[in-house]
Amino acid sequence: AEMVELSDFLDRKPGALSGGQRQRAALARAIVREPHVFLMDEPLSNLDAKLRQHMRVQIKHIQRELKITTIYVTHDQIEAMTLADRIVIMQSGAIQQIGTPDEIYNDPANTFVAGFIGAPPMNLIEGKLEDGTFTAPGISVSGLKKNATGAVILGVRPEDCSVSDTGDLSGEV
Repeated sequence: AEMVELSDFLDRKPGALSGGQRQRAALARAIVREPHVFLMDEPLSNLDAKLRQHMRVQIKHIQRELKITTIYVTHDQIEAMTLADRIVIMQSGAIQQIGTPDEIYNDPANTFVAGFIGAPPMNLIEGKLEDGTFTAPGISVSGLKKNATGAVILGVRPEDCSVSDTGDLSGEV
């Protein structure tokens, strides 16, 4: 009860607890069993944003303290990126990529992962690569690896873009 901050509520029945307190009580019931693995399936989905954030921190702290492998199923990429040591991205039951949050974010295995991770997601621009230069209508990016040629998709994270007074770029915003 102390570990999940419920010591002051031990005299209450489950129906008298808030949503967050009920989630912590469920976590405490799992901890008491001393499992080898936790499986958490969307444990925070019914909580408001502020409580979700608090519970994410609490779950991460408890997981680190107990050193128990935790499989955490979520559709919320913020939860996945903040809680995970390793992430498995799946699409229609098929694994698309396994890696650390940094690997998934910085080196997505395919366009599904690139378009799924990030808020906003990676911009994907179809074009061609020739002699180390990517070209698409209104775009030219030089200085790329010269070992590939042909049709490619350029992935650009919004935070990697900046406004400059050199070069030409046109497009629809």
